[in-house]
Amino acid sequence: MKVLVAGATGTQGGSVVEHLLSGAYGDYDVYGLTRDADSDAARALESRGVTVLEGDLTDAARMRECCEGMDAVFCVTTFFEAGTDAETAQGITLVEAAKEAGVERFVYSSVGSADAAPLAHFASKARVEERIEELGFDYTVVRPVYFMQNLASFQAEEIADGTVTIPMSPDTPLALLDATDIGKTVAMALADPERFVGTTVELAGDNRTPAEIAAALSDVVGHDVAHVRPDIDDYRAMAGDEMADMYAWFEEGGYGANPMADAETYGIEPNDFETFLSESEAFRSSRPVAS
Repeated sequence: MKVLVAGATGTQGGSVVEHLLSGAYGDYDVYGLTRDADSDAARALESRGVTVLEGDLTDAARMRECCEGMDAVFCVTTFFEAGTDAETAQGITLVEAAKEAGVERFVYSSVGSADAAPLAHFASKARVEERIEELGFDYTVVRPVYFMQNLASFQAEEIADGTVTIPMSPDTPLALLDATDIGKTVAMALADPERFVGTTVELAGDNRTPAEIAAALSDVVGHDVAHVRPDIDDYRAMAGDEMADMYAWFEEGGYGANPMADAETYGIEPNDFETFLSESEAFRSSRPVAS
């Protein structure tokens, strides 16, 4: 099977590549789509046998070229760089290009509760989901929840200093996912179309309160880490409306009472929070060195 993986040098796309190349889910001819084919990360993919293709997700003609001859496409989008309208354009451009090129399987990484949360960067992904369904693909939509990697990406220094900022009450659960488990889920979906075609999988590996997150961090980094809950208006002034509204939605119940139900149903077995922390280089490196 020939598979085009968008965002192949990023966390999600890279995980998809890793799992497809592992041999555990079948044999795949992997094509990695990236905006810079000359980057070190792209060269590393080439060294592993991945065919690297360069292109922008909003370039319809180029996306059509990249999709030619593919059996399946994995798509991931982002609103961080250019906003939610651009994110929708990324997804829909690739979806339509794949359809024009005759691709049958399409797997999209969206976000948990994409069509239910009152958040712009959820709705932007829901619009892509709608277009996928309209075009009649053999599709699978993966809806990941809050990434465990966010703690390392945005709060590593703070955690090293003994605090973790989460603008939620200490006893309200937050659904969590090791982002690399998206790769596992995508590989499972491609390997087992009878089970996964036409499905939307809400994907979570754990459901922890901020107090429990702080306690788990304390155990792995070797010093006390305390949960800090800033005033939501102060957090809004610092991080903006979209992020503040997201945490307010989490506080109100967010991803629901049993966010791990779909993972259990499909036998995905994503990492729990302790497993993620034990395997994370970011947190291993912050542990004190024994004398």
